[in-house]
Amino acid sequence: MRALRLVAPRRAECVEVPEPSPGPGEVRVRIDACGVCGSDLNSWRGVPGVEFPLPAGAPGHETYGEVLALGQDVVGLGVGQRVTGLMWNGFAESGIASVDNLLPVPVELGPGPVIGEPLACAMNVIRRSGVAPGDRVAIVGFGYLAALVAHLLPTEPGEWIAISRRCESRALARHMGASAVYDFSSVPDSAWDSFDIVIEATGVQAALDVATWLTASAGRLVIAGYHADGPRTVNMQSWNWKGIDVINAHARRPDVYLDALRRSFEVLRQRPLPALVSHTWPLDRAADAFAAAEARPPGFTKGLVIP
Repeated sequence: MRALRLVAPRRAECVEVPEPSPGPGEVRVRIDACGVCGSDLNSWRGVPGVEFPLPAGAPGHETYGEVLALGQDVVGLGVGQRVTGLMWNGFAESGIASVDNLLPVPVELGPGPVIGEPLACAMNVIRRSGVAPGDRVAIVGFGYLAALVAHLLPTEPGEWIAISRRCESRALARHMGASAVYDFSSVPDSAWDSFDIVIEATGVQAALDVATWLTASAGRLVIAGYHADGPRTVNMQSWNWKGIDVINAHARRPDVYLDALRRSFEVLRQRPLPALVSHTWPLDRAADAFAAAEARPPGFTKGLVIP
C-alpha cells in the first residue's frame, strides 16, 4: 500500500509499504481522510527531538475511514462500518487501530468525513471549561479547533466573542454566532478583565498574554492551544491578583477522548457541523498539505489528505 514518509525537514515522499494485519483486539481501517493538525507541523519542521525518517504514515492522527478486517476477539465493530477516533500513522491508504479506540460514525451525521480526534479535543475543552448558562466566553485565536469549540458550546452561554489576526477567521466566527470579533490590535479596553471563561486556542505567546488580560477576576483561563515549540512566560502577578483558575484542557487518556467524542456526536445529531474543511490533497501531494497548514494562505481553515 502507499503511505507518506517524512524523510527530512519539509521533505515528504510517497512510499510503498506492506499492508498491515490486525492483531488481537485490533482492526484494519481503510483511511478515507486524515487531517493535518497544527501539532503535525513540529514533525514537518523537524524541531529538536524529531528523528528522521518518521514511520510510514506518521504523524497523521486525525483519521476517518471504513473497517476492512477484524483481528481476533474484536467485538462492537464490523467490516464495512465507518469509524473514527484515535489512530496513528494515518497518512496512508490503511492502518491499524485498537477496537477500544474507535467509534462507529452515526449515520445521522451524513456521508462526508467525520474527523473524530479534533472533535474530541474540542469537547474536552468545553468540558474542562465548565461553561455554565450566562457565562461570557472569549475565544482567542479562531482556527479549526476554535471553530469546533464554538459549534459545540452549550446554547445557553451569555455571549461569546472571538479574537483572530486573520480577517477570514473573524468572518467565520461572526457567521457562527460570535457577538463580536476583533483583531488582536483592536480589542477594546472595556473587554479587559471581563470574561468568565477565556479559551486560548493558538499555542503562541501573544495569544496567551491577551487571554490573561481578558480573564475576569475569579475567571477561568483555558489553555487549548498546543504550546510545543518552546517555553512560555506567564503574567503570574496578574494570575495571582485576579485569582483565576488556569486549566490545561489537553487530555491523554484514550477513554477520556472516546467519551468526549461520544458527547460531540450527540451535539452533531442536533446541530450538523458547518463546512470547515477548506482544502484537500491526494496522498502524493501531502507535502503541499503541510505547507498550507504552516503558511495558512487566504481562505485556509482545515486541510485533509485523501489517500
